[in-house]
Amino acid sequence: MADLNHIFHTRPVVLVITVGLVFAFLSWVVALGPALRLRAQTLQVIATQTPLEPSIQRGKAIYMAEGCGYCHSQFVRATFVDASYGRAHTAADYAGQNPPMPGSQRTGPDLSNLGNRQPSWTWNFAHLYNPRSMVPESIMPSFPWLFEVMTRQEAASHTYGDYALAFSEPFLAEGMVVVPRDTAVDLVAYLRSLKQD
Repeated sequence: MADLNHIFHTRPVVLVITVGLVFAFLSWVVALGPALRLRAQTLQVIATQTPLEPSIQRGKAIYMAEGCGYCHSQFVRATFVDASYGRAHTAADYAGQNPPMPGSQRTGPDLSNLGNRQPSWTWNFAHLYNPRSMVPESIMPSFPWLFEVMTRQEAASHTYGDYALAFSEPFLAEGMVVVPRDTAVDLVAYLRSLKQD
């Protein structure tokens, strides 16, 4: 040890080179190596992605315009509380998304894996029209402007008449049904596309 101290004191260049090598090694282990591996993983994910279908692209725009991201996240954390929403997110999950949609808070449930958890068109339409019809304690606002209210006869000739929803008296007048507009169909197409690998 005395010899090492003697070398560092008499030849400061050796000290500078030694400290520089230690710094370079730690920089590689702590920062550069993981960053390059993450970049390679992200580029691999981008290369395998296919463009979103037009309906899903329109649905994503509606999702943003209606402010869904203010109450619903698309970011699963690596905690036991988030386990029911799917696996924890990685940076590669947002690769190629423009813009990425992690959300700002989670007043409502996380939607990252909604396409696997709740794939039903009917459930999603009913939940958008009146959330309390599906989840009585929901605080989510209704989105009635995404739907048309009409009689069953009118719905039979409607483009989306197959999706006509009948609600009980507090939610809708008797004999009337709710039929989704194009915007509701696109929004639900986007929601159903949210699936983790």
